[in-house]
Amino acid sequence: MNKQPGTLGIREFIAIAVLMVGAKATEDTPAFLYSQLQNASWMIPILSVGMICLPIYLLLKTMSVFQDKNLFSVIQKLFGKYIGFVVCLLILFISSYAITFDTRTYTNIIRSYYFTTTPHIIIYAVLMFTCAYGAKKGIQNVGSVSYLIVFFSILSLYLALLISTQESNLNSIFPIWGPGKMEIVKNSSLNLTIFAEFFILAMLRPYMSSTKEFKRGTWIALFYIAIQISVAVFIYICMFDISLSGMDYPFHSAIRYISLGTYLPNIEIIFFILWVMSAFIRFAAFLYINALMFGQIFKIKDYEYLIPSLATIYLLIGIIPETPIAVSLELKPLLRIVAGPTFSAISIMLWLVALLKGEFKHAKNKNSL
Repeated sequence: MNKQPGTLGIREFIAIAVLMVGAKATEDTPAFLYSQLQNASWMIPILSVGMICLPIYLLLKTMSVFQDKNLFSVIQKLFGKYIGFVVCLLILFISSYAITFDTRTYTNIIRSYYFTTTPHIIIYAVLMFTCAYGAKKGIQNVGSVSYLIVFFSILSLYLALLISTQESNLNSIFPIWGPGKMEIVKNSSLNLTIFAEFFILAMLRPYMSSTKEFKRGTWIALFYIAIQISVAVFIYICMFDISLSGMDYPFHSAIRYISLGTYLPNIEIIFFILWVMSAFIRFAAFLYINALMFGQIFKIKDYEYLIPSLATIYLLIGIIPETPIAVSLELKPLLRIVAGPTFSAISIMLWLVALLKGEFKHAKNKNSL
């Protein structure tokens, strides 16, 4: 397979991670978390990130032994040819499932709030075509564009949340512990999938100049995103209170009420443009990583040529559900249950196998020479 080491800097990597994972604050994730813990749901991202720190730390430690290899290369080396193939195929399936129904979620948002008369298939096709075009340009270009727009994406999110606080009520977060402390811990452990993308971002390790930058970028992005999602959910609770449980996309509901006086009564289009640009970058990175995974598994050298085909397959599968409710309440919950624990278990097993094989000792001896 073709490699292009050193084409991503730490800033570009962090930007990609923020757009891929932090975007969950603007889709159906906050409403899903509220359905589990009501007014205490803002605590879930903070506690979940604390729980997933150990698997991510072990994964980064294992990856550091194999300096120039991506996640799938490490899995195949440690687990062997056949077990490694099955594990990699499982990861590809989960990642493909995620991008299929996440892109469908974004199509539903655009259709419901902005282009209500446009058929789903047209919106979906435009979204996938644009993302495939961006992914085909390569991960370096995706990283560069991510770095250019991530500031404006974050600024628009916080500006929308800040303006929305005018309609909020801080009393909505009480009682502070919601349904109880044990329920908070339990549901936090069941929502590790919020940060599951950090696992597949390990596929980009060879594109960074050093393991140190990869580690630093991962930790910076991880903790920042946990705070961003938690703050967003907190403000949604204060703004919508119990009505949040019946609201699929609270961010887009919130920006529809934003105005700057009588001359600019509806400025949600500004937030929409920045949001949809972030979506293009998010799924372009997702498509590139999935194509890289597919190429690694099936030994395809020029894996970039797979991107249009994969985008078409995801489009054809994603259009199957007839209603947005089927996606939000039936299909995506399966992913939320499976992805986080599966990736965490694989990370721990990789570390254990590397430890038993003496890989850490060999790496230490090699560095001491």
